[in-house]
Amino acid sequence: MSYLGLSSQSPLAINTAAGFGVFQLTLGLTGILRPYVMLNVWEVDTSVIAAKEKNLIEALIQLYGLRNVALGLMIVAVRSFADSRTLGSVVMCDLIVAFGDGFLQKRLTGGGEWKHWSFLPAGAGLGMLLLGYFD
Repeated sequence: MSYLGLSSQSPLAINTAAGFGVFQLTLGLTGILRPYVMLNVWEVDTSVIAAKEKNLIEALIQLYGLRNVALGLMIVAVRSFADSRTLGSVVMCDLIVAFGDGFLQKRLTGGGEWKHWSFLPAGAGLGMLLLGYFD
């Protein structure tokens, strides 16, 4: 029996996962096209960055953006071409990224980790739903 009438075949769950992918894709494109916007999201004070370090930091944020674009496209592709269990596995693996990003933000800025960690309970629940734990 499924929890709340949802199962691993639920269109709501599958489309919610795709929404997570589109959100990640949007963050990635922002990082590529507007890296300093992402630095503000990460709460990094850009006024203290030396001129010669700006190119390196911009390149690293764009690399972060490319990673998010790849992960977002992967989620959307798995939603389109694979079954719900595979999608659930991808969503669960994406939790590692959210945890790591939160840990790095905490280390870098001393806070803001919950911008990333707030995804963990929702992602875990959605991943478990898609994997069939509530069937």
